[in-house]
Amino acid sequence: MGTRTVMHIGPWDSQGGMSSVMKSLEANPPEGWSAIHISSHSEGGFFHKIRAYRSARKRMVSAMDYGRFDIAHFHVTHSMSWWRKDRLMKICERKGIPIVIHIHSGRFQEFCSGIMGNSVRRSLNRRNKKVVLLENRWLELLSPWIPSDSLVIPNSSESIANRSEHSLGPEIRLLVMSRNSRGKGHEFAIGVVESLQELGIEAVLRMTGIEKLPESKAPPESVEALGWVSMERRGELVLWADFLLQPSEFEGSSMSVIEAMASGLPPMVSVASKETVGLRSLVLPLESPRKWAERISQLSHEEEYLETVSSVRREAERFSPEATREQWGKLYESMLE
Repeated sequence: MGTRTVMHIGPWDSQGGMSSVMKSLEANPPEGWSAIHISSHSEGGFFHKIRAYRSARKRMVSAMDYGRFDIAHFHVTHSMSWWRKDRLMKICERKGIPIVIHIHSGRFQEFCSGIMGNSVRRSLNRRNKKVVLLENRWLELLSPWIPSDSLVIPNSSESIANRSEHSLGPEIRLLVMSRNSRGKGHEFAIGVVESLQELGIEAVLRMTGIEKLPESKAPPESVEALGWVSMERRGELVLWADFLLQPSEFEGSSMSVIEAMASGLPPMVSVASKETVGLRSLVLPLESPRKWAERISQLSHEEEYLETVSSVRREAERFSPEATREQWGKLYESMLE
């Protein structure tokens, strides 16, 4: 049997974790498979997004006509992302091409709970489709809309920084790697730095995703907004930091958290990322930045810090590309049987 091909369709050229997931999956296809992609999204305004959708549709239909792929793997979130992909999925359905619907959104339940829930349910439950979620907790939360045979396959990542010689310095270095969108927790992270400083602990914070800092009691030199950063720069930041902060209201299986874990950088996270991190000591509710600061202070003693790093590396084995590659291979093969 020759090599089969999966086509990844989603925001390849855009900022954020979905693009990182697509690139990781294309670089690590299952054994016996090759992977290609089509970018379906633009960071520009409405007309840029429409143009990107039309371009994706044209390229996808052309690839179909030439038989260039066997399975269409759609990477979706909520809102307009869903509607654009749903239109493209209908084209694949008419051509009889099996479809993977890979849901990345931590707010998909919120989207389905609205007036469009019935439409989403009908689309997800059509034949020749398979729904894949990032976390087990979403199996129950989304059960009113998703098929009963939906699967969970977590995101994966290799290490993006060699932290084997990292040591704690005189100040605690905190990092937020996230897009600038609702519920990501940039202001909460600033509150954590302020709380550490109120405890008499030197601390600095660097944040991606935002270019302008909100008002803060922290000294200006201790908080830095970096905007969007390249993959190379992400590795440099992971190498620099002592802790990653992920005070997100919604996002669970965050690529930033998984990249940090794979690199041995302890992530302090909200309950939304509990399943991803798997370590109780690193999970805190979004009630008080002061509690986050106190926990960070506790974990910053050298012996406890090194023990935490070792535990994080062990947990990260669940997210190795080798582990998830096998899961994707089994799914793709089952859809072609």
